[in-house]
Amino acid sequence: MTNEKKKDPVRKWTFIVLGLCIVLFVVYLVGDRITPFSSQAKVHAYVVPLAPQVAGKVIEVNIKNNQLVKAGERLLSIDPGTYELAVQSAEAVLKTTKQSLDAGIANIEAAKANVESAKAHVWKTEQDTKRMRRIREDDPGAISERRIQSSEASLQTAQARLAAAVASLQSARSALGSTDENNAQLQQAQSSLNNARLNLERTVVYAPRDGLITDLRVDQGNYAAAGAPLMTFIAVHDSWIQADLTENNLGNVKAGNRVEFTFDVRPGKVFEGKVRQTGYGVQVSSNALGTLPTIDNQRDWLREEQRFPVIIDFSMPDLAESNLRVGSQVSVIVYTGDNWLINTLAKFYIRLAAYLSYAY
Repeated sequence: MTNEKKKDPVRKWTFIVLGLCIVLFVVYLVGDRITPFSSQAKVHAYVVPLAPQVAGKVIEVNIKNNQLVKAGERLLSIDPGTYELAVQSAEAVLKTTKQSLDAGIANIEAAKANVESAKAHVWKTEQDTKRMRRIREDDPGAISERRIQSSEASLQTAQARLAAAVASLQSARSALGSTDENNAQLQQAQSSLNNARLNLERTVVYAPRDGLITDLRVDQGNYAAAGAPLMTFIAVHDSWIQADLTENNLGNVKAGNRVEFTFDVRPGKVFEGKVRQTGYGVQVSSNALGTLPTIDNQRDWLREEQRFPVIIDFSMPDLAESNLRVGSQVSVIVYTGDNWLINTLAKFYIRLAAYLSYAY
């Protein structure tokens, strides 16, 4: 009788362990919604491949690999000889064009003078012909008909010369075009000079802004092709964390949520930030147009989870000062609610992850 009343210890501990498992599972489910965690997170920044805009032999490299540079700092120089000659040639063409423009203006002025002279000659010839006709009408014997015909022929010749002078003036104007800064030939010559000067300026490559130079692949004597990257520039003015969270983590995540995270490169320390934004799409299929879709036949009981990027801002010194690198691994936990118990467990978990970074 006494033995029957005794409880089976195995059964007792089985229920205790089962109860703890159920509690932990519920806490995990709730925590996964209220305080989602991800170790799939990395540091990101703007990465820009730097390439010269003109081709030529590199004559000077002013920086070293993995060096911090300031905005406008000289990075490298390309042999400017060819481009200096191009500027000189363009300047000569512009000077010649201006001289041609001045000569064209002089030709127009001369053509105008010829037109005025021809007009005056036509007017004089008309007056002489009219005067002869009036005299002959008053006294037929004073002037012969042949003399009048000769005067009329002279008038026709003068009118023809006037027409030719007007045509020459129009031709000179058409050949010259505009006589001010809107002249097409002058604009073309000025544009060629501006382009030559711009290419000369482009023989020197400058830092676009404050940042880090990495992957430097050029030295003095190398030939640089226009548009071919010679180094990589990492901007340090703006860096962020991209955490890839599963879809069921995103239900409560929104911009402004408080975030705690730890960097593998700085183990034992926990930092704070906030959610900037959540991505609304990821690459689903890379099938080219005109091809059939590819079907992924999964036979697993549990389908593979889909993750979406969450961008996180953090207030820390820039990458150069904080010893962070683009691609540094991060563990992230997002606080989406005010549940004291879940948030406390989340704080403990992220701090545990921070200290575990010492080991792996």
